[in-house]
Amino acid sequence: MRVLITGGAGFIGSALARAHLQRGDEVTVVDNLVAGRRELVPEGARFRRLDIASPELEDVFAAGGPFDVVSHHAALKDVRRALVDPKPDAEANIVGTLNVLRLAAAHGTGRFVFPSSAAIYGDPTTFPTPETAPIAPISPYGISKAAAELYCGFFARTIGLPAVALRYSTVYGPKASEESEAGSITIFARRLLRGERPTIYGDGQQTRDFVHVDDVVRANLLAVDRAPRPWAAYNVATGQEITITDVVRRLAAAVGTDLTPEYAAAKAGEVRKNVQDAGLIREALGWTPRVSIDEGLAQVARAYRAELAPAGATG
Repeated sequence: MRVLITGGAGFIGSALARAHLQRGDEVTVVDNLVAGRRELVPEGARFRRLDIASPELEDVFAAGGPFDVVSHHAALKDVRRALVDPKPDAEANIVGTLNVLRLAAAHGTGRFVFPSSAAIYGDPTTFPTPETAPIAPISPYGISKAAAELYCGFFARTIGLPAVALRYSTVYGPKASEESEAGSITIFARRLLRGERPTIYGDGQQTRDFVHVDDVVRANLLAVDRAPRPWAAYNVATGQEITITDVVRRLAAAVGTDLTPEYAAAKAGEVRKNVQDAGLIREALGWTPRVSIDEGLAQVARAYRAELAPAGATG
């Protein structure tokens, strides 16, 4: 397959690029490197440093297409920053997505894969939250993801561009940036490895549905191969919630420390309880998560221990 991955220098996009290359696909990565890192783009992928709103993006579609798959992972993901100024978030996640959709449709793309978010549900009342729950985001980030997903559905049903939305719960794993939705795990791990107490904002009893990046990549590949046309939307989640305090406790055990967290005032725009129903993607695509939370946290601990080792080496 010929695959275009926007945001392919980021945490999830680069992992997906590696997976496509491993199965023999031709991969083109577009990333403006504002949040992404050039070194994450895997060897073998074509790379263009470009903003998704740029007119030059059409050159990528003209030269490399028609693409069998456009996987649109380029986005601004700093939920807290968007609370202060939602304009950049809207420009990247709504207007930028619309530009990619327009070009994908015009250049005969076979399938458009859009990474949506559980943030579109806002503060739901049904748990685990199914895809039929009301779309009621409470943050600018969730609003932008919901709007972009609606545009995807429009292009699928009306314009004829087959599309699938994958509503990620909280994706974590090695290389996750501190600004991402799961950036708390990265921050916790680095602090614990430095011998510092991590800070939890709120009472620590807020819950999240953490799904490992490897499982997210598998969901993307299955969506490419098996999702019905013209349109489908699936939660990509474990269906199990865990408190933030418990995450820190398990991560401390993985690191090998008895440090405990300290607590600070809760931050605005964060939901209290978060867990998604993953039954639909299991039935439709045969996807289930494989990486347990303890296995995933141990992997994160190993990765960041290796990252910090050179600074602490005595020779």
